[in-house]
Amino acid sequence: MTTAFLLAILAIAWVALLFLVFRAPGSPAPTRLILFQLLLLVTCVLGYFFLVEVVGFNPNPIRVRIARTMTDDKMIYLGDFVPGVYDLDYLYRIDTDGDQEEPKEEWLATYQYDVSTAEGGTRQGPFGAAIYDLDDCRPPAVLSFELVPVSYDYLAQDAIIILGDAKTDDVVVKNIIPYADPLSVKDGVALDRPEVIVFGRTRGARTDLNVFRKVGVELDCFARQQWVRTHPGQPFPNPLRYENVGSFRGNYGVSMAESTVTVLDRAPFERSQIVIRRQYRPVDGSYFRFGTQTLRDPVEYTLAFGPGQPDVVQKVYYPEKAVLAFYANLTKDRGQLETAQGYLSEQARGAYDLYRDPFGLSTDPESVAKARDKLARVLVWEIRYQPDVPAEQLHQDREVTVTVVGVDKDGNIDYDHPCQVNWRIIGAPNPQALPYGCEWRLDSYTSTCQP
Repeated sequence: MTTAFLLAILAIAWVALLFLVFRAPGSPAPTRLILFQLLLLVTCVLGYFFLVEVVGFNPNPIRVRIARTMTDDKMIYLGDFVPGVYDLDYLYRIDTDGDQEEPKEEWLATYQYDVSTAEGGTRQGPFGAAIYDLDDCRPPAVLSFELVPVSYDYLAQDAIIILGDAKTDDVVVKNIIPYADPLSVKDGVALDRPEVIVFGRTRGARTDLNVFRKVGVELDCFARQQWVRTHPGQPFPNPLRYENVGSFRGNYGVSMAESTVTVLDRAPFERSQIVIRRQYRPVDGSYFRFGTQTLRDPVEYTLAFGPGQPDVVQKVYYPEKAVLAFYANLTKDRGQLETAQGYLSEQARGAYDLYRDPFGLSTDPESVAKARDKLARVLVWEIRYQPDVPAEQLHQDREVTVTVVGVDKDGNIDYDHPCQVNWRIIGAPNPQALPYGCEWRLDSYTSTCQP
């Protein structure tokens, strides 16, 4: 239920109660008294939402003061001893190890450091995070585990958002990598613990992603106490830790679907919003190469549109966007093929069979994606063009060169046959098309993979 929907329901209830309370006499006095009390309650709730959602009032400091007063200051508050915890929104109760405690026994604390306070009191600075967990000893102690990326870098540049909504929270605990960890053996069984997934935001977009997993087996309390007695004054070397098994950063964005991580990077002055899209999958429980802190090679990379493929051919501003959009739609899906056809000129539609022509891709019989009978989709590895605004304004023919490879239905990539395809792009006049009154259409091509 969204906040807007809840506010609408409350507003309707408020109007209804107002009418029932102040209508002409007729209702019994006890009933009107109850309705009046409900009206006051709904008014208070509406006022609270107005202060929080519209005015931007932060109720958390008052909540903390009320809690301290009601508990005679006997409450343990993580904000008192975790540097950089400025608000209750930085604290989150969570089950990070899959032990199925009820209530959940771990706390996740996100914190800011190197803070710069802007005008109006807004705090700016990177975010880190730590997990706090109770042990089972007598008396119980609170153990801390810092969530450290392999580069010992920040987890987020601007924010880690946790609102208690599993669909939108930037922290998720989920077993996305089935892995019997040989370092976490308990009673002869290697544990398969869930992963702690932490997204970080920059200017509202998710640009960072770190994946952690609890590793090791906790010593029993007796063994720990014996160690403390024999090592007085020394910090206990806790055998448990949260290991970073994947660390990703994309200046345009990062996302995750199951265990597949997609990273988008964009060049600073790329006029067509073209991004490099890389996809990663874990092997043997980690996204890193075994024994290193280096990411494995992406399982797939291609050029793509950051905001997504253009919906309408007529709205493609630049020649290179038409070429990239054409290959992005060169699949087996009939609807996508019809979209791809919209990027071809009239001459090209007559010269090339949309369902059979290789369009520059390899036709080698040994190819895993022999064009076009095995082809499922196309990856664009490189695109080269020479921006020339005056020529584009005059609707002059342009040239765009791409390096493309095919992918079959099983996801096998034709690494052995990358093909450079040079397209001649023409401007088909259309006064309704922005910005130069023409639609950019693919007219003819030559390819290094075909005579």
